[in-house]
Amino acid sequence: MLTSSSYKLASVCLLILLINGCKNLNTQYNRKTIDMSPEYLQLPNQEKLTLMSHWELTGKIAIITPNERKSAYLNWQQVDQVVDFRLTNLIGVSLLNLTYDGETARLEADGEKYEGPSTEALVYRTTGWILPLDNLPQWIKGLVNAQDQLVLNGQGLPDIIQPICATCTGWEITYSQYEYVQGVWLPLLIEVNNPLKQTRLKFKVSQWQRK
Repeated sequence: MLTSSSYKLASVCLLILLINGCKNLNTQYNRKTIDMSPEYLQLPNQEKLTLMSHWELTGKIAIITPNERKSAYLNWQQVDQVVDFRLTNLIGVSLLNLTYDGETARLEADGEKYEGPSTEALVYRTTGWILPLDNLPQWIKGLVNAQDQLVLNGQGLPDIIQPICATCTGWEITYSQYEYVQGVWLPLLIEVNNPLKQTRLKFKVSQWQRK
């Protein structure tokens, strides 16, 4: 049987749980309300993409070079600079797991583990693939910098981006299909090509999730 002091303690604990639960619900509700508010929806799509720092996509990637054509299923999660980039084959066997915590890149492939300060350098060193991972989080969304050369489609969305930056030489990104996801236009078919590096990447996104 509960004593008076035990009853009071249990009541306080229950109240704390209820408050925390309400806070979590309010956070989820406020996020949804803000994202779909008239003020947010009226923002230019590029501004929405700039605000979109936490997302996940699933789909397929093809990596094409003169000596190799590799296809895989892709799961990519991004939170600001933190990366979780995973490739699997048709039956779900892991081909490559790449993570980056803002300081150290870690890669697992063929049962081996590797570390380094750069995601791009680590992937190239272990696989030979040239993946422009410093810029891909921006390019995959269709986000444009002010200095980039740009061709728009009929909807006013990027059709071709020729990025201008110190690490962008030779790259061109082409977009051929978009989807409206939680108030934002996001690309579904993306081709990232660099003839100078003889590398072409093709992405087919099956699902975007904003978080």
